[in-house]
Amino acid sequence: MCLILGEWLLRSYGLGDPIIYYQDAAYGYALEPSQKSVRLRNSVITINESGLRSQDNWDLAKGKRILFMGDSVTYGGSYVDDSEIFSTLVCGYIPDSTCGNAGVNGYGVLNMVLRSRVDHRLDKADIVIFTVVPGDFTRGLTTISHVPYYVGKPSGWVHTKLPAFMELLNHVGYSYSLGGAISKSKNNFSKDTQDHSIEATRFALDQLFEEIGRLESNDKDVFVFLSPDKEDISFENKVSAMIHLELQRRLGSRYLPGTFMDEDRFYYDNVHYEVDGHQQAAAKISEFIIEMLFE
Repeated sequence: MCLILGEWLLRSYGLGDPIIYYQDAAYGYALEPSQKSVRLRNSVITINESGLRSQDNWDLAKGKRILFMGDSVTYGGSYVDDSEIFSTLVCGYIPDSTCGNAGVNGYGVLNMVLRSRVDHRLDKADIVIFTVVPGDFTRGLTTISHVPYYVGKPSGWVHTKLPAFMELLNHVGYSYSLGGAISKSKNNFSKDTQDHSIEATRFALDQLFEEIGRLESNDKDVFVFLSPDKEDISFENKVSAMIHLELQRRLGSRYLPGTFMDEDRFYYDNVHYEVDGHQQAAAKISEFIIEMLFE
């Protein structure tokens, strides 16, 4: 009886119908096309036929196609409805446009660049906006083995009867794995290990700039929006300062720093947005795009 009650409570919370991913040799993983789920806070999550978080058909879109490449901040979270994420709201401000959200939980800059380069479903974009956070530049190439996401619909009797409980168990297993606690204990790390954050960031920046150049050579308008950590709005941290200055130097007016994301109410945690944050980001991004391209 306790198990049944627990399953009911977990389903009420929004667990039990997980978003499905697929594995890819180049860009690690991405969202399985053509799926829909109701998750936390009764938020609807729709992944369209092109693997983008959007209720609009990317292939049949009319007008300007605006593509957002990013990580979980761009994806928007499973606690925010499709209608409230900034990628949807931007196209409410820009007439005759369709927005596609290629944000994926756990992505780093290298995942974004490789997907932009080889996922040809995205080639129809007229405008590409890389929406990144400083942590994306030191993440390397994330693979599906690094994250607790489902590849393929779960099957079997237990998953059928207790899907929410099994989803919770999966996340707990990844977060508190016994093997990780033993072999990856912080006590086992050498105190003399060098910090290569700057080198990793330089490499990621080089890859991003190269991909921007490739996209522009294919007649696409490309921009970068750098969203801050809540505790570092002005990009004063060593790594974030480097990213900010390099984007400013290399991209000039094509770069939008997110220093306007400066209120606690905008944030769900240190980097992800609440609904108010999505509204603020959408207003500023659309204003930026309209000024750059339509005035």
